Amino acid sequence: MLFVPLLMLSCEDKMKEHYEVPDWLKGSAWEVLDSKKDYTIFLEAAEKAGYRPILEGKSILTVMAPNDAAFASYLQKTGHSSISDLSASELKKLIGFHLLYYSYNTGMMINFRPEGDGSTEDQKETRAGLYYKFRTRSSNTPSVELNPATGRDVTVYHLERFIPVFSYKFFQTKGIDAKTNYEYFYPNTTWKGNTGFNVSNAAVDEYGIMADNGYIYAVDQVLEPLETIYTELKSRNNYSVFFNLYDSYKAYEYDATLTKDYGSTIGADSLFLHKHTNLPPIAMEWPISDYRAVHTLAYTSYSVFAPSNAALNGFFTQYWGKGGYASLDKVDQLVMKYLLMQYVYPGSVVFPDEIKKGIKNGYDAKIEFDPAGVTDKKMCVNGSFYGINSLITPALFASVVGPAFQYKDFCNYLYMLDGSDLLLSLVSTDTKFITLVPSNSQLESADIHLKTYTTGKVLQKTGEDGGFADISSSEMQRVVNMHVSNSATAFKTSGTQVFPTQIPFNYWFIKDGTITSSGEFTQYINPEYHESPFVTFKELVNDTPWSNGHSYEYKGSTIFRSESSDGLKYSLSICNDSRYPYYLFSQLLKKAGQVTAENSIKMLNGRFVAFIPTNEAIKKALADKTIPGVTNGGVDASGALTGTYNANVLAGYLNSYFITSELNVLTTYPYLGSPMKSGEYMTPGTFPILKYTDNGTSLNVQMNGRTATGTTISDYFSFPFAFEDGCFHLIDATL
Repeated sequence: MLFVPLLMLSCEDKMKEHYEVPDWLKGSAWEVLDSKKDYTIFLEAAEKAGYRPILEGKSILTVMAPNDAAFASYLQKTGHSSISDLSASELKKLIGFHLLYYSYNTGMMINFRPEGDGSTEDQKETRAGLYYKFRTRSSNTPSVELNPATGRDVTVYHLERFIPVFSYKFFQTKGIDAKTNYEYFYPNTTWKGNTGFNVSNAAVDEYGIMADNGYIYAVDQVLEPLETIYTELKSRNNYSVFFNLYDSYKAYEYDATLTKDYGSTIGADSLFLHKHTNLPPIAMEWPISDYRAVHTLAYTSYSVFAPSNAALNGFFTQYWGKGGYASLDKVDQLVMKYLLMQYVYPGSVVFPDEIKKGIKNGYDAKIEFDPAGVTDKKMCVNGSFYGINSLITPALFASVVGPAFQYKDFCNYLYMLDGSDLLLSLVSTDTKFITLVPSNSQLESADIHLKTYTTGKVLQKTGEDGGFADISSSEMQRVVNMHVSNSATAFKTSGTQVFPTQIPFNYWFIKDGTITSSGEFTQYINPEYHESPFVTFKELVNDTPWSNGHSYEYKGSTIFRSESSDGLKYSLSICNDSRYPYYLFSQLLKKAGQVTAENSIKMLNGRFVAFIPTNEAIKKALADKTIPGVTNGGVDASGALTGTYNANVLAGYLNSYFITSELNVLTTYPYLGSPMKSGEYMTPGTFPILKYTDNGTSLNVQMNGRTATGTTISDYFSFPFAFEDGCFHLIDATL
């Protein structure tokens, strides 16, 4: 008990020591700045704006503090004698831009890691310095705007500004010079961040001043609140055409979270965000409204390269005016959306040296202009703005799909390209293409209609109930692929050519300045089909050649479709019309027992190629008694086969006319110049080898062990009759 008082005194000393304020704590941010005696204007402004409590310790924060000289210079530049000239809301916006949420030391400001303090060394090098935006307490007051979708006013909430911090790591990771690129946007500020950073329009004079409730950085200028790219565009009349076009896609989206958190405070029952449908939300301070998405908020920005009014109007005259559009505001909205996106870089803020090195927009097309010639430029709260005075035809518009963008009469096909998700694949200059571009009327005659609704335009067809139903992406892909060929060779106006389309085993056939598809060509042998399947074509030209091939229109009443019949096996098995040139071959297949009850052909399970003797050739062979398995064969007056038939022998012989995918690799059907090269191919018949020869003017076949040679007849120009399951050529003799 004698020792208890001593023990209590000892504990009291230790508790006093534990709770004593450490020497390194200097007081709150307010107290630290107040003690320096050189931040009186900043502190006075902060108090008038209502920020004194958080500076005094009510919040953890980071302060960018301009001294009195910097603030006096700002007031003079903006035409104010003192901060008393500024309203409370103006001061709140201005001073709030100097107050960052949370406390960041110098290392964090140089290379902020959204994954937190536990980031690995590899993580620290991922996008090092590029998480460059920090949330401030500066925001615009809510605004009331007209929602064009409803015709009613809505209250638009403006999120707090993020401030850009450009560290040496930021420029190092981008691989560009810090000084020239920073001062390009901030010509009135000197780059001083070789071992640290500049923050927006200010350099840092003193780093990481510690306070009880965060860090302070002494900056040499007042930080001027940045606006959105949208606001900067709107304020510049020289870009009003681009702005109005962009804003024609505006949409107001109700935000339940913002409404719940702030609606009652500002007296609004619903709060909305100003977005742009299918375009980057350049009117929003944040790329998304979720404050928890730190990775996205700190990194994602946009760069807009806005053509001037003169540039856009000149482009209209040069491009769309020649395509049949009456005025710029009549150009289809999908066309315009793609034009606008040509001039938006959707991933991050872009600096001039990056443009010189070469950057690509969201359509993998290079953005080309000389940043040195740009007079209108601005760093914004959500990215960077460049005003450009010339408009080079965008790569997308200059490619083989260009006619769908340029010509009013082909505009509906652009919706087909867009809906098929194949559009961007046709822009690459690494591949040469030929495209056919169907007109609006051709699509409509094929029951493909562009319908307009309040939600936008959509391609539709007649549904089962007689109304309209959306056309699926897969259907669109099939139409587009039928109109594209991977070829660098232009169409000829004389002779014949064959072009494989992007649908396997479907082709275009060119004959003396006319064109047809393989699907249409199969009608050529139908005795009820009295029209030629060939139609004229015309090359679609621009002032300069399309960058990656040739583009043509064709004059048929409807579009080319891929082959969609029941197949060649079916056609051969059901043929009972003697007017068909393969009629007798079909009858022989029946005599040989090769036609099934399901209207198919035995021995043919995969894709195949058949060389079929004409009726005349078979009649001659029957008379000459040269067909194995046939005794005293002939054809009576009704066209029916006569004679005696050994089904097994005849089947083995007839099957020797077929080259099958089960026994051979078939990547194409044969035609003059086809990738199917001359050589010996296996058959499922008695004569297991069929020798095939492409001599440049005709195709010849011969069965191994037999002397007869069959040659494709000239009536059909050596074009294959192509079906989904196989193709055939008519030859002038039995083998």
